[in-house]
Amino acid sequence: MAWGKGGSLGSCDALLKRVEDNDPKLTELVILPMKTFGPTDVERLSRAIASGSNTNLRSISASGHHLPPESLKLFGLSLSAQAKEALEKKDGMCGITSLAIGSKDMGDEGVIALCEGLEESNGALLQVVDFGWKNLGIDSLRAIGKTFASSQALKYVDLSRNNSVGNEGMACLANAAKESTEITPFPSLEKLILSECNIGPSGVQSLAEVILGCGNNNRTRGIDLGLGSNPIGSESCGILSKLCAIPGKGSMISHLRLSQCSIGDGGLKLLSSAAIANPCTGLTVLDLSENSVTANGAKLFAESLEDSWPDLVELKLAKNELEGEGVTSVMGALATRSDEASNESQEKKNSTLRNLDLSCTSCGMEGAKAALTAGGLSTLRLFNNRLASDGFHAISSLLQGGHPSIENLDIGGNNADEDAVVALLNAISTREDDRFLSKLIVLEIGGNKFGQKAMEALNEMKLVYPLLDVAHDKPIEQADDETVT
Repeated sequence: MAWGKGGSLGSCDALLKRVEDNDPKLTELVILPMKTFGPTDVERLSRAIASGSNTNLRSISASGHHLPPESLKLFGLSLSAQAKEALEKKDGMCGITSLAIGSKDMGDEGVIALCEGLEESNGALLQVVDFGWKNLGIDSLRAIGKTFASSQALKYVDLSRNNSVGNEGMACLANAAKESTEITPFPSLEKLILSECNIGPSGVQSLAEVILGCGNNNRTRGIDLGLGSNPIGSESCGILSKLCAIPGKGSMISHLRLSQCSIGDGGLKLLSSAAIANPCTGLTVLDLSENSVTANGAKLFAESLEDSWPDLVELKLAKNELEGEGVTSVMGALATRSDEASNESQEKKNSTLRNLDLSCTSCGMEGAKAALTAGGLSTLRLFNNRLASDGFHAISSLLQGGHPSIENLDIGGNNADEDAVVALLNAISTREDDRFLSKLIVLEIGGNKFGQKAMEALNEMKLVYPLLDVAHDKPIEQADDETVT
């Protein structure tokens, strides 16, 4: 990898010389914004790519540089020429597969010009394209749909932080894609990031049409779909359920990221009901952070969590006011840790979930205790839940000797006093029997009072668990708000 260093200050000459010389060590070219990268440099780079003289370069990152449309089109044409030569040689991997280029003022004109150069090759050999924060509008989305819909190579597209896309832009993308190919659009797509694009329900509907494609849909991999920070609302969850809860097939989405999407309890009800009717097999990550979900929504979701999300590994519910009641409902759907389980059958409980984020959910003491009784979790985040000192004392008994499954535990930001912190550390240090072997390897307790007594308790705990990494505030005598590990 080259990071835009070397040569005279601001010049890309040394880097471009290495490209022209086909330097075998140069597979990733990163041209930092402080470098000068203009039309003459693009022409030089394009010539080296189109000529076939460079066979080692795979990735180009030149974001932050303002380039005129004619330069972007020339560069696109060079990638198409490279793809044509690779096709003739039957060497699909011999060329540029990852691209990030242009600046935040690239706009429709620049994107259209680049796509015009790439259109003849259906996006060349590109597997990864970053159009994030490029001021894309509806014409850009139309050009992208037309150019890349038939690409057998494209796997990852970043369209995030383009607020002008909106519903109309998504409709243009969908229509252009459907007009450009008779097969499923973007057939190799594995990851699509659309966060902060001002997309609403009709935009989600257009997106669903693209992903579902025609009746002969031949997708073999689930898609990592990022829709965070879009006003999709609860209505869109009914549309998304058509992608996640397909009768007899499960989910076409592997990761569904919906943080800050205003879905509320109503949206969660739609997702949960669809999952109960048709389990979301194949969906492994679900992010519902900051969506105004309440305890009522959590209860509805818990009803589906037991067996309707059979492959779910990671769940984020942070920044929703679930309170103790909501968190307890969710935890009731999960398998209980072996040393706490009753004779009640655990067969119907969810045992796949490994990572759970309950930060800022106002779970309180009861919610935290319920979370620590889970038997399958390896990561649990209870940051900033106002547990305070009473909460730390209450959960200490559930952390006696460590924890049988949790490896990473975050209980930071809960404003517990030092005596409560000491009690918790002492509990972890205490192993009275061999009920389980503790899996705990990372403990985050920053944002709770930490003084000399806590440091002494930590040192004692280190004698029992020397490999346990603890992040905590510096002792009060040294500083009030710094965190160390």
